[in-house]
Amino acid sequence: MSTRTTGTHFEKLAETYLNERGLVIVERNFRLNNGEIDLIMRDGEYWVFVEVKFRFDASYEHPLGQITQGQLKRIRRTAKVYLYYQGLSEYLTPCRFDVVAITAKPSEIIWVPNAF
Repeated sequence: MSTRTTGTHFEKLAETYLNERGLVIVERNFRLNNGEIDLIMRDGEYWVFVEVKFRFDASYEHPLGQITQGQLKRIRRTAKVYLYYQGLSEYLTPCRFDVVAITAKPSEIIWVPNAF
């Protein structure tokens, strides 16, 4: 299975997980030259920008430990551009950044709302 196929599989798993908790999908894999947001969802009045991280075996490194400061900066910048494209103000639109970490060994999904 390719890296992209694996990523798509676990992004769909995260989407289903969040859907079951009341979030509604707006867009998948919003990409710019310098960044990507895996899932863009709505949770009531909030626009939620979701980063999905997967690790097969968490004993080496947990997926939550994979997120770098550079990646956070790119996600924030990409979210600002997305809001601009939608005609929304980054200052007036309630937003949050969530992380969904998925591991196969042990099998778990961890959702961190408002992670950064």
